[in-house]
Amino acid sequence: MADNLPREFLHERDARIFSLKKSGLSNQDIAKRFDMTAAAVAAATRRQLGRLNSEAFLSYPEVLRLELERLDEMQKSLWPLTQFRRETLDDGSQVTIEPDQRAVQTVLGIMDRRARLLGMNIDRVDVALGVPQSGEEDIRSSLAGAAAGKELPVGSDPKDEAMQLMELMGESGVLDSQVIGEVLGKVRDTIDSFGESVLINNGTDTSSPPDEDMSLDNIIDIEEVIEHE
Repeated sequence: MADNLPREFLHERDARIFSLKKSGLSNQDIAKRFDMTAAAVAAATRRQLGRLNSEAFLSYPEVLRLELERLDEMQKSLWPLTQFRRETLDDGSQVTIEPDQRAVQTVLGIMDRRARLLGMNIDRVDVALGVPQSGEEDIRSSLAGAAAGKELPVGSDPKDEAMQLMELMGESGVLDSQVIGEVLGKVRDTIDSFGESVLINNGTDTSSPPDEDMSLDNIIDIEEVIEHE
């Protein structure tokens, strides 16, 4: 039946029903006044709300621009009071006037209001952390990780990580691959020598400590590698 009524009449009736609804009347009371069902009253209320929401959405840019212009005018009028200024007294002398603290606070409030309207007060921090949920894997640096397709095994030694990093530096061209190969060769030989020394010390010969020149610090000299470049 509502489809047979003129659109203007429906809009006016929906507005009147919505006004009564805002005043606190129930759908049944409104239905008695307009000789209609409570379901029809609810439908009229939804239509009116839809129109209001649509109008508010369409007018949002204009309202936002108007509010920003008002804030700009208010700030412009108060801005001189927030600065040091010189004024001339009746006797001709000049004095320096300090900023008006109330004006400063008002301007700060205007700036905060503008930031809220523009959504600038929301802190946006996008951090993507791939933290394992099971707790079985270690959180490691990605310097020698999936970027080169070489994931570090769980529980790997820091020395192994350093060697993998040097391999990546050689593959990517950061350092000469030949130099990297020589250094890694010395490191592997040293590690093998350490292993043999440990076996001897655990057996019969414990009198001689490992040679100090066999330490990794004496073998890997990063500055020397870079100068070789």
